[in-house]
Amino acid sequence: MGHELMNVHFLITGYLFALSMIGTDPVPKRAPYPLRLVLLLATMAFHAFYGVSIMSSTSLYQADWFGNMGRTWGGDALADQRQGAGAMWGLGEIPTLLIALGVMVSWNRDDTRESKRRDRQADRDNEAELGAYNDMFAQLKKQDEEIARRGR
Repeated sequence: MGHELMNVHFLITGYLFALSMIGTDPVPKRAPYPLRLVLLLATMAFHAFYGVSIMSSTSLYQADWFGNMGRTWGGDALADQRQGAGAMWGLGEIPTLLIALGVMVSWNRDDTRESKRRDRQADRDNEAELGAYNDMFAQLKKQDEEIARRGR
């Protein structure tokens, strides 16, 4: 029962993690794209560290349980543990890489959409934002000239 509950827990948390990274459903607050990529890289690093640590282990995890299984087929339990850790590490990175690719594609689409929106806005208001930006710099230049004139 505990094992099944743990599987349900991993399924739900994995779904929520993927939803927060690349989901199209609305969520209350979504992390910015650079932070999403950093989180995915941290996840990959954790999985790699965990997989390699199990692969390089010289002792069997839960030796009492594996010893009581009475398994007569296959290799020894330590070799099986190392092979499972290698599969966990190698195959576990594939979905993370696919999610990272999805984040990059979403970022690119969102950036393109935002650029088009800003261009349409600039066309509608005759580039008022650019004019205000240039006016701000003209005002700063006047202030600098006034300060330089007073200082002489």
